[in-house]
Amino acid sequence: MNSLIRVTCLGDIAPIHAARDAILESPRSLRNFFDTAFADSDMIFANFEAPVSSAVTIREDKKYVLKTTREVLGAFPDKMIFSIANNHILDYGNEGLIETIENLSETGMRFTGAGRNLAAAGKPVVTECRGRTVGFVACADSRYQAATEDNPGVFPAVPALLLPKITKLKADVDLVYVSIHMGMEYVSIPSPYMQQLAGECHLAGADVVFYHHAHCVSGYAMRDNGATLWGLGNFIFPESETYPFKPWFEAASWRLTHDLSARSLALEITPYLINKKGLPEPADKMTGTKILGRIAKAGKRISSNKNLGWARLHDVLSVPYLKTVFANYADMARRRGYRHVVRQMISFVKMQFLKTDLHDHD
Repeated sequence: MNSLIRVTCLGDIAPIHAARDAILESPRSLRNFFDTAFADSDMIFANFEAPVSSAVTIREDKKYVLKTTREVLGAFPDKMIFSIANNHILDYGNEGLIETIENLSETGMRFTGAGRNLAAAGKPVVTECRGRTVGFVACADSRYQAATEDNPGVFPAVPALLLPKITKLKADVDLVYVSIHMGMEYVSIPSPYMQQLAGECHLAGADVVFYHHAHCVSGYAMRDNGATLWGLGNFIFPESETYPFKPWFEAASWRLTHDLSARSLALEITPYLINKKGLPEPADKMTGTKILGRIAKAGKRISSNKNLGWARLHDVLSVPYLKTVFANYADMARRRGYRHVVRQMISFVKMQFLKTDLHDHD
């Protein structure tokens, strides 16, 4: 029995606008890219951040609303597994989510993280590889249209729900991967809550925990034959802002090789650049070195666990972040009123800069 299992993790995939048009113009090109770049990977796990729907009624009149078409799914390989637990998968409401689920299912794409109810949203993907089994579960910040027992939505990253699911899954499979959509856009340093949650996931049985949502790469930590990837960045995503945020275009693939006989884990990071159409291309040597350096620097800082609040504040005070947050809060005030904005800002400060009891958020 071959004890080696290779899983490649990717960040946010949103085949919308220019990326969608480029894929539809030549769907085989992207498929060839995946087949070549990840030929030695057994599975690819990524966040799919757009409803696959023909729905026309948006759930909420917010600043960013994403959607793509069913035809783009043919550009992805069979070894792909998608998380659909994110803040955009319900942009077109329950109708858009249910149609997404149907389109993914009918085209044979495997997915986890959202569903017609809480039980369906939390159903993991379990796949067999060389006589071994790997389980994948996905969740998102509970603010993002969480599913309930009776209503569609995403599986919430609530410890009381997530941790028992990981433990149960680990009892049935050899490896457990947990994908979490959480954090602050453009901020590479995880919040105290994110750090605590990752630790609890590992204690519950997760071998690999990875985060996405910040749209920039971050560091990683290896631990006891497991790994935490603090931020995977984008992988397919056209620019959404008129102001260019350079790390938006700095991407990477994260390949984890598990040797189950030797109980060892190796991580290989390959840098990419996202082109003007929103599609990945191999990074040149100079740029690739810079991306890997950014990842190493973030990882070292996070592992030191010193002055992380100041590091987050540094990112928050950057021009792209301030521009985005002011626009987002103005849009939120328009839709929900200033009291809601104040509550969100207080919650933001608590979550990002203050240590909190993880289980206070159950």
